[in-house]
Amino acid sequence: MIVRKAQETVKRKVRDTFRVEELLLLFSFAVAIVYFSETTYLSFMTLFLRDKGIPLAEIGIFITAFYLTYALVSIPAGFISDRLGRSVMIISLIALAPIAFSYTLAETRVQLLLLRALHGAAFAFIFPVARAYVMDKTTEENRGRTMGTYVLFMQLAGMLAPVLGGVIRDQTGAFDVLFYIAAVLPLVAVIFFITVVKDVGRGQFTLDRMRVPTRDLIRIRVFAVLLLMFLMLFFANGILTPILPIFAVEGLGMSFTLLGFMFTCMVIIYAVGQFVAGTLSDQFGRKALLVYPLFIYAVAVFVAGLSVNYYMFFATYMAIGIGNAAYSTVAYSYTGDVVPPEQRGTAAGVVTSLQCTGMVFGPLLGSALGGIVGMRIPYFVCSFMVFLTILMLLVMLPNDKRNQ
Repeated sequence: MIVRKAQETVKRKVRDTFRVEELLLLFSFAVAIVYFSETTYLSFMTLFLRDKGIPLAEIGIFITAFYLTYALVSIPAGFISDRLGRSVMIISLIALAPIAFSYTLAETRVQLLLLRALHGAAFAFIFPVARAYVMDKTTEENRGRTMGTYVLFMQLAGMLAPVLGGVIRDQTGAFDVLFYIAAVLPLVAVIFFITVVKDVGRGQFTLDRMRVPTRDLIRIRVFAVLLLMFLMLFFANGILTPILPIFAVEGLGMSFTLLGFMFTCMVIIYAVGQFVAGTLSDQFGRKALLVYPLFIYAVAVFVAGLSVNYYMFFATYMAIGIGNAAYSTVAYSYTGDVVPPEQRGTAAGVVTSLQCTGMVFGPLLGSALGGIVGMRIPYFVCSFMVFLTILMLLVMLPNDKRNQ
């Protein structure tokens, strides 16, 4: 009797595990469709703005408009998803389609600024909520591996998007087709969510389990340190956002196709690196996998600023892909470990809000530096910020239990 009961329990757990894994794969595929549609053109957004007559020194304003609304809406979006379920992202996907299409119609700076702001608001209900969903469906023992698998699956599905975008731009001489793709695929993802995934976390959390994300989350030491890390690293990354494609194409003579291929290679390295880092963090601890790859990131960014041709630039960006691959997946896994389930959507929103805050100010500094002192200096400033982040993590982040 006891043996039979134990066997039934094991079989039930195995069935539940496979059902969850299958559900996460389907969910990841649906998110991958959206990721593919966005990466066909986001890699070239600063060049699109240049085509619209926006000078380099002002491009940071348009990037800031996106990340400012992304930051402002992310916390409310996470809070709402904790209450109503993760299916709120479907509504935002429907709104994303006309926003992407409207880029083909925009002519004035005001119209472009408005679109960038609306785009950021739509994103706030999609990707942070998706990460919260993955946190919901995993346990601490396998969260790093599962989160890494989610990112791997999503990014590998979209790895051809930058190359496709670059080829289309080179062949047509315009960006319109990229925005048509970005308008159609979110609707395809919606259909996939509704007909295939089905379980998108509707009504998963109830009102009596809700808590306002004020001091409760910030009092969790690990989470507070991770927030500071995200702020610093995304500020550093934001410095390079308006500079990278312009420096590659105009400064080093790289073609759009080669630039797209470079982004694709980075996606592959980034995706595999996140899976490997997430899996290793389950075994060796989150802190080690957060800190040590960042040394590669900092050195590679510095060397990228010294590039004398696009071959050298290409090679250093492969190293950058290795160095910055780990921290996002490991940090989100760490967040899932330390934050209560009923606050994970809110926590993901807070993280996204801090990330976007860094991206609000980073591009402003980067475009200003690029326009005033040249496009190499922002790389050195970015490298310095990454080194500061490493020092902060070493001092402030406690050793986790896997290392004790």
